Amino acid sequence: MLKTIIIKLIYRAKLLYANSSYERKRKYLIKNGAVIGKKTRLNCHVDAFGTEPFLITVGEDCLFASGVNFITHDGAIKVINTLGKFNGQRMDNMAPIVVGNNVYIGMGAYIMPGVTIGNNVIIGANSVVTHDVPNDSVAVGCPAKKIKTVDEYYNKVVSSGRIYPTAGMSINEKRNYFENENKK
Repeated sequence: MLKTIIIKLIYRAKLLYANSSYERKRKYLIKNGAVIGKKTRLNCHVDAFGTEPFLITVGEDCLFASGVNFITHDGAIKVINTLGKFNGQRMDNMAPIVVGNNVYIGMGAYIMPGVTIGNNVIIGANSVVTHDVPNDSVAVGCPAKKIKTVDEYYNKVVSSGRIYPTAGMSINEKRNYFENENKK
């Protein structure tokens, strides 16, 4: 009993440490078999990669928002088959997930087993991606569907006047930027 509690506490401590920075998340996941490209930032926790991080491949320069989840399996099922296959053994329904380069996945999105997301893709917040998403696409919804190209999205954002050169700034730098912009 005490040994089990200690093992669980050590596991939780490792997760807390792993989740404390982008680089620690990368190292933890790579150590557990995930492939994660350079300059990919993980705002989600390492447990978002589930119990099979080795089934997940992520390209370079991606950004995953908080609450993103990669689901590589849909649970163990006990197979009952009249042909006698599997002898009633529990089986996992699993498949890898592949994410291309320069992909943004919005807050709370779920990426389901067997999905491939192309390069230069935006996945909207709270989307559930059940099918492959082609390159240069914006996909949203439950299930996620392509709604436009990345170029169409970019043009819409630029014309809305909501794009600012604040990427990489701290919260205080962003606040100062907006306060100075409002004075103009």
